[in-house]
Amino acid sequence: MPDVMIVVPTYDEIEGLERTVGRLRQSVPHAELLIVDDGSPDGTGELADRLARADAGTLVIHRAERGYRSAVIEGMRFAMARGATRVVVTDADGSYDADSLPALLEASASGVDLVIGSRFVEGSDVRNMPPRRTVSARLGNAYARAMLGTQVHDLTSSLRVYRTRILEQIDLDAIRVDAYAFQIAMAVRIAQAGGTIAEVPIGFVERAVGASKMKVAQELDTLAAVTRWGLRGVRAVPRAPR
Repeated sequence: MPDVMIVVPTYDEIEGLERTVGRLRQSVPHAELLIVDDGSPDGTGELADRLARADAGTLVIHRAERGYRSAVIEGMRFAMARGATRVVVTDADGSYDADSLPALLEASASGVDLVIGSRFVEGSDVRNMPPRRTVSARLGNAYARAMLGTQVHDLTSSLRVYRTRILEQIDLDAIRVDAYAFQIAMAVRIAQAGGTIAEVPIGFVERAVGASKMKVAQELDTLAAVTRWGLRGVRAVPRAPR
């Protein structure tokens, strides 16, 4: 089985999915790609099936359940069950440049447990992000860094490479937050498990098709979660052995 599996959660992504899958398969042809569709009413699931029939390296899971967190976790577990040693997670809308992925995989090959495709480190190329979202993302990440004691600049990036050896040490079911907060929680849990984290600059272009699933309410939920964790003394540092 391939060493790398790319997990792409989807819900109503029919406009951009085929292009995203094509670019990912071209960028990392040796990897398997798993589309996890949450019963999209717009036909995304049917499109995913057509893509899978045309390409043996593309697989599909159809779910009745909805939610980014649970879709990513199901994809991770599927990858681990197939023997993958690294799991890539990325969005279906094509905002994260697939050409950045080989650099992330190269970094993970050195043994890094979590490699984050970062929009906010030197060398990144971020385009078309609205000013309000840019300010919100940068301030939110700065706040999370201060509250949780981490040096990661882009805790909310959705383009990541996880080594399965670190995922096996984490109680994934204990993570109950979703969306942006899920990304932050995963980085914190990996740091607490003694895992290493690195950031690699990437290209990012705000989606040109479809509508973003991220809402202001989710940003506020993330802010509340980070505040709660910080006040409880949660820190992104290795936990002392019991």
